[in-house]
Amino acid sequence: MGSKSRIAKDIVPIIQKCIDDNNIQTYIEPFVGGCNVIDKVKCQFRYGSDLNKYLIALFNHLQNGGTLLPEVSRELYSEIRANYKNGIYEDWYVGNIGFLASYNGRWFDGGYAGIVHTKSGVIRNYYDEAKRNIEMQTQKLKQAILEVKDYREVSLLNTSMIYCDPPYANTKRYANATKFDYNEFWNKIREWSKDNFVLVSELDSPDDFICVWEQQIKRTVDNTKRVTSIEKLFTYKNGKYTDYIKSKLQRCTQVIS
Repeated sequence: MGSKSRIAKDIVPIIQKCIDDNNIQTYIEPFVGGCNVIDKVKCQFRYGSDLNKYLIALFNHLQNGGTLLPEVSRELYSEIRANYKNGIYEDWYVGNIGFLASYNGRWFDGGYAGIVHTKSGVIRNYYDEAKRNIEMQTQKLKQAILEVKDYREVSLLNTSMIYCDPPYANTKRYANATKFDYNEFWNKIREWSKDNFVLVSELDSPDDFICVWEQQIKRTVDNTKRVTSIEKLFTYKNGKYTDYIKSKLQRCTQVIS
């Protein structure tokens, strides 16, 4: 579960070095999603938030010692998918089924991914794999604060490291992100960047942002389609992170000279 699981090994060191070099005590991730970045970041205080209440309830349930369903049948998946909005199920229960039993963790959008027969003829239990992964992952999240919150409501604490993984523009998005206001988002990033170290994952950005890392990857759209894209990490060119990069370059130049 989570679109950043494959590139976390590349972007977490970038985030971590900034935290270590600047003695940052607070890490904030306003679009925490599958927690595939925040679970690897080391910082005294870690705050993650997301608008999907079922996602946060699932992680909170595990943080508090709760257990997951041992298995999810196609019939149960279809039942919950059709009725979860009625409010008759606990949020963590809906999250358990909606994320862990959906293909690629796409929240009832990628199709059932419990026990399936692959094209090569192998019987694969995708649900059990996802279940074991999130159980191990939660061990690294015990001290993290995870809550339901809109990114615009995030409270900044002192000088923070902020990593944003918003819904990507011009790509297939989750249903609750179809009305995302990108102009408002980039304006908020500009505002935060004045006093905080801010990095944003996206495929493209406005002209006043600079790319500090990029890598070509194959993204899964659904269980029949994959596309190639270039993942990028941006920062505001007039922001605190850019000043940090410039200071590093100046120190390197002084050493060389």
